[in-house]
Parts: sequence; structure tokens; C-alpha cells
Amino acid sequence: MGDEQGGITEFVLFLDENHCRNRHLIEAIIEFGIVCEKHLDHFNPGTPDVRWLPIIAKRGWSLLTTDARIKTNFVEKEAVRINRVRMFYFSRNNLAGFEMGQALRKALPRMAKIVREQAPPFTASISKAGEVVVRDTFQA
Repeated sequence: MGDEQGGITEFVLFLDENHCRNRHLIEAIIEFGIVCEKHLDHFNPGTPDVRWLPIIAKRGWSLLTTDARIKTNFVEKEAVRINRVRMFYFSRNNLAGFEMGQALRKALPRMAKIVREQAPPFTASISKAGEVVVRDTFQA
């Protein structure tokens, strides 16, 4: 659900294929009281990002990934921009599942605020300490 500024009234996090079975992330999301959608519950394994990004964006879901190449791969970055995806990613791809869960618990209040206040598209990084920084709003 959206409003006229592009904000959403319900915060839903979509876990990409690499982390959709990470119990530490799922537990953190559920503890925070938001909906957790998982890649493999909606898409076949190996579905290209450019196929599912438009669908999750249309549903108003925010992406959570460690796949930072989405923000640098031209085709995938364009898919984020064109489809107005709200994308959060862990700034380090070498965190253990438990560490990601700890960071996410600290990050979720700030993520919820960003989702309410920042019009899509955007990318935002999550540090190991749970700090969240908006990195790209695709403004010219």
C-alpha cells in the first residue's frame, strides 16, 4: 500500500534467495512485528533478479540482500531504479547469519523510518553495527 509521496503504510521485508532461509534474519523481522516474505515462497530457484525486482516493487515490499552487486551491475541497478525498489543491503557480505540477525535487530527501527519517509527508489546499506545509511536515491 502506498501514499501519494511514495511512502508505504505497511513495512514488508523481502529476503532474496541467498538469505530467505536464514533463521536469524527471519526471527529478527518477526520479533520487530513486520511481515517477512521469502524468495523461494514466490519464485523458482535461480530466477534472475530483473524478473522478480519489478514484482516485489509493485507489491510495495522492501528488499533485504547481501547482493551488493545489484547496486553496481548496470542492468540490475536500472531494474532497481525503473521499478522504484526500496533496497537494503548488508555492507559486508562476509557476516555470519547470527551477525546479520544482530545487525538487523539494531537496524530495523531506522529502516522502518526510511521506508516511511524516503520515496523509492533507493539503496541503503546496513553495517555490522546495525547503522543504516541511504546510499543512492537515483536523483539526477
